[in-house]
Parts: sequence; C-alpha cells; structure tokens
Amino acid sequence: MKPAPRLLCIFALLLFIAAPLRAETIPLDDFLRDSDFDRVRLSPDGSKVAVTARWKEKLALAVIDLKTKERKLLTAPPTMDVTQVRWVGNARLIFTGVEEMLLGSKGLNGGLFAIDADGGNPTVLIESVTQKAKQGAHYRMGLFLDDYGDSEEEILITYNQRRELDPDVYRLNVRNGIKRLVATNPGGVRHWVADHTGAVRAAFGQEGLERFFLHRDTANGPWREIRRWKITEGDIIPLAFDRDNKLLYVSSNAGRDTLSIRLFDPARGEDVRELFANDTYDVENVILAPDNPRLLGYAYEGERPVYAWTDGRMQTLQTLLDRELPDTLNEFASISRDGTWAVILASSDRDPGVFYLFNTKELTMEKIVSRKEWIRSERMSEMRPISYTARDGRVIHGYLTLPAGREPRGLPLVVNPHGGPWVRDIWHFNDEVQFLASRGYAVLQMNFRGSTGYGAGLLEAGYGQWGLAMQDDITDGVKWAVAQGHADPKRVAIYGASYGGYAAMAGLAFTPELYRCGINYVGVTDIALLLKTIPKHWAPSRAELELKAGNRLKDRERLKQTSPMEHAENIRAPVFFAYGELDDRINIKHATRFASRLRARGIPVELMIKNNEGHGFSRIENKRDFYTTLERFLAKHLQETAKIAKDK
Repeated sequence: MKPAPRLLCIFALLLFIAAPLRAETIPLDDFLRDSDFDRVRLSPDGSKVAVTARWKEKLALAVIDLKTKERKLLTAPPTMDVTQVRWVGNARLIFTGVEEMLLGSKGLNGGLFAIDADGGNPTVLIESVTQKAKQGAHYRMGLFLDDYGDSEEEILITYNQRRELDPDVYRLNVRNGIKRLVATNPGGVRHWVADHTGAVRAAFGQEGLERFFLHRDTANGPWREIRRWKITEGDIIPLAFDRDNKLLYVSSNAGRDTLSIRLFDPARGEDVRELFANDTYDVENVILAPDNPRLLGYAYEGERPVYAWTDGRMQTLQTLLDRELPDTLNEFASISRDGTWAVILASSDRDPGVFYLFNTKELTMEKIVSRKEWIRSERMSEMRPISYTARDGRVIHGYLTLPAGREPRGLPLVVNPHGGPWVRDIWHFNDEVQFLASRGYAVLQMNFRGSTGYGAGLLEAGYGQWGLAMQDDITDGVKWAVAQGHADPKRVAIYGASYGGYAAMAGLAFTPELYRCGINYVGVTDIALLLKTIPKHWAPSRAELELKAGNRLKDRERLKQTSPMEHAENIRAPVFFAYGELDDRINIKHATRFASRLRARGIPVELMIKNNEGHGFSRIENKRDFYTTLERFLAKHLQETAKIAKDK
C-alpha cells in the first residue's frame, strides 16, 4: 500500500499546532482537552467528508470536497456541540446538537438538525426540549434510527412526543421537518429494526422482568409476539434483516452462555442456524455492506475489539491496513456506497486515533486529521489485557496499565472498578487512566461478576452481590497485582465513579487493610437510599434494578449489610468525595451524610460539591479542579515520588 500525497490541510482556523515533545511531566490539560476532531463521515458517493471539528470550545460541523479540495465550515454554534452526523444522499446532512446540561442529568437542550453540504437550507427538524407540567418534567427527544430505504429525502427516527418513556417511530422529511408516524410503541419497546426498504418490522423490549420480541410481515401489518421470556432465561435481540427481508440476524444466547449471531426465521419463530460465536465473549453486532444488505462480518469486544470478516475482500483489505499500520486497531469508520473509498480510524490504547482516507482500489491512503494531535503515543502507557482466578474459581478479565518508563514492580496502585455496574471496561485510549499512569501509578481495571460482555453466567453471578462476591472479585484482583509483584501492598488506592464509587467505599469499609485512601466520584454509599430516590426515567427498569441490586423492603438486612454508609466505623483511610448537586441519579446525601460520619471520627475527608454539575463533571473548570485535587490527594496518601505537575 503506497502512501499518497497528504490531503489538503483542513481549514486553517481548525489547525492545531502540536506541542514539542517535552521531558517534564505531561500537563493535566493534555488529558482534559476534548478531541479537536471527533467524527469523519464519507458521503455515499465518496466525493466529500463531513467532520466534527473543535471551534471555540465547541464541536462544529464542516465538509471537505475531496475533488476540489474546497472546505467549508457549516455550523459554529457558540453553545452547542455537534455530535452524531449522517449523510442523507450526497447533498444533505443531519446531525444532533447538544447544549449545556439542563436540570442536572435530566435532560439536554439541543435537537436534530439538517443542512445542505454547501451550508444552505439549515433546518431544525426536532427540537429537544423539557416541558414542565404538573406531573413533572417531560423531555422530548428525536433520535436517528435508520435510513428510509434509498430515500434522499426521508429518514426514520424515534421520538417520544406521545409518551416520554415509550418512543414511537416516524418517517421524517429532512428538508421540511414533516414527520409521519409509522410504528406506535405498545409499551416497553426499546429497540426497533427496519428492513432494507425502510419498513419497521421488528422490535425488542422489556416489561418488568420479562423481555419480548415482536415482528410483523409488512410495514402496516399487525405486530405479532414472537417470544416472551424472563430476563434470567437468556436473550434474543433482533439486529438486522437479511438481504431478502425475510430472515433476521439476531444476537442470542439460547442454549449457550455467550451471545452468538444467528439467522432467525420470524415466521417459524426459531433459529435457522448459528453463524458466529465466541465461547468467552458476547458477539452482538453484524456488519453489512453499504450498497446492499450483504453480510460482511461480525464485531465484538474481546480483549481488544475484534472484526471477524466473512467477506474475502474485506479481510484482504484489513490485512493490508494492519500491515501498513501495525501499531493500531484499524477500523472502517465509513465506506462509500460502491466501496471504493473508506475512512479508516487507526487508534490504540496509547493513541486517541487518526482518520485516514483509503482508496480500496488503488490501495492508497492519506491522513485526514488526528483526534488529539498533541498526544504523543510514545509517552503513553500500555493497557495490558489480564485475567486472574477469583476465590471461587471464576476467571475475571480486566486490564493493567503500567506507567511507561517505570520498572513494573512495587508500584503504587490505583484500583479503578467501573461504573454501571452492568457494563464492562474495554481496550481503548482512556484519558483518565493515561493521566494516572503519567503520574507513576499502575492502574488496575477488572470486569468483576455482574459485568456485561462475558456471557450470562458472569452477569447473573452478580445478581444480589453488591458488596459481596462482586467486591470479592475486586479484592482478589488487588491480591493478584500484589502477588505478581506489580503493586506495593502498602500503597494501594481505590477510585471509582457511580457504581465504581460504591465499590471504592465498599473496599474501604469491608477490606480496610487493603487501601491507603479512596476516591468516591458521584458514587452510591447507601443502596436503600439509591432505590428510594431513583429518577423518573428509571421507572421502567425498577424491577430489573431490584433483581440485580436488591429490594429495599424484602432485602432490607442485606442492603444494610452491604451499604458502606452503615459501616462508616470500619473506615480508617482518607476519603475524597466529589459530587454534582444537580445529579438526579445519586442523591447528594450519599456524600454529605457519609462525610459527616467520617469527620466525626476524625477521618481525613475532602468533599467537593459542584452546584452546576450532575452525574459526572462536564465543565472544564470543574474537571480541572477535580483532577488537580485527585492528583494531590493520591500523591499525599500514597507517598508517590513522581513530580506533581504545576497547572499553568
């Protein structure tokens, strides 16, 4: 693959002049700064690319004509970030815009918009607003669902105009904003699937502790329930129709532990055959060709992201890319309709990513833009996939990041359990982890039981196990890191956000001998309080939440036993709390009550409450304050010898 001349530099106002490589500590702001470029999308004919680009602290939308090299800034709103971007035909773009947080994490200002590729005919398609009524706030949001067949005028969106928690599906004209209802939510549908003509014909949803799968034969036909099952009985999730619009690709774990891709016949209500599976990881995505519904391959999160191609040409192209760019994961981010042009995102655990334009026929490639030009991958730290055996014999997977340039033995360790908890950590460039590693800390992340992505067995083993077996997996991970010689057992901290904040406090309360200090970022400390104060939009998931975390009446004793708030007397290490006063998920009392109890016992406490933040800090000045305090807190209590960078 021969390199072609570099693309014409994207308009001067968006250029970022890279800082020279320095020997001193990497400044905190290098990790806090948002990407200069986030998304790059090819037009269907491959003649243009749309990019979201940083302009005056916000992401704007721009287009580059690849033939004439003309570049044009389309939007530069002073208070709104352009996020999702999609072409509708070759001359029109739709995008979502998000403004400042409104009412904490309860809603966002913004909406769904459209504009011509030359900047003409800007249109507000759906304005996302919060309407205050007697029963509370009703938040309306329109989200892109799919193309409407081959139409260059209409798309499919979900929109909750009728019922806030049960969005319906509409055909939306991207020029005049006229919408037409095409699928009414019967209640509980969370996922819709359209066939390749644009007819919405499959749906997946949940009511209480039951999930269901719906199908209909035509765009206007009656819905038929294909299957209904308890959430503990596995899953069958419709993903896409086959090229004949008769069979469905589904992700299912019926009869096995991990999710596999299968071809499913909705007429008979049964599998036709299993297409692809992995015995360790859930496989949840199919990849279809852009010009027709031909199956190209499968994608899943393994130790690293995996693309398993069934199409011989795609596999050949992947091999060529990986040979040309051996140090990165090379993903097809966008492909022209005829497959001639592709945008490749090359990224890794040490590289936030570079976008390339790839000609698949001439086999030439040229750089478009970098997400974060100032990041030097050679100064970043490797995120190593690891596994260890928990005390009951279950294998736990995770990642260990060891600071670059340091002897990987006897290091101060930051244990960083993920939030959720029904998610998983993945291999990618993580600004926060890289920041901690740059300060000399090893960082351990583990996908403890209750995490997703590793099959039903690991997920369900976490039901009812907050502070119990889930916490044991974290404890066993710490002991593994010490036994491997990587971590100094006298210099271990635990830090997490949301559920990870709960795990941090549980670690301090239930295994106080392990940790020198802890950081709780917007975390749960009292499970009963969490269940009592859940936000309105969690209501449809209450039954599932109680199954997994507990019922505050039936499980009162267990919740008391496993709530760190009830065991404040066990904590002897310093704690740093950071919360947003507008957080509608985690009541501020989780912090203030706990901090008061610790201070009454003489435990050193730092309490940071931001009155303009919700579930996680979004404003740069607040993030800078948080991480500056975090850095000093860890250095003080772990006696870290690395130099603390001075903020400039």
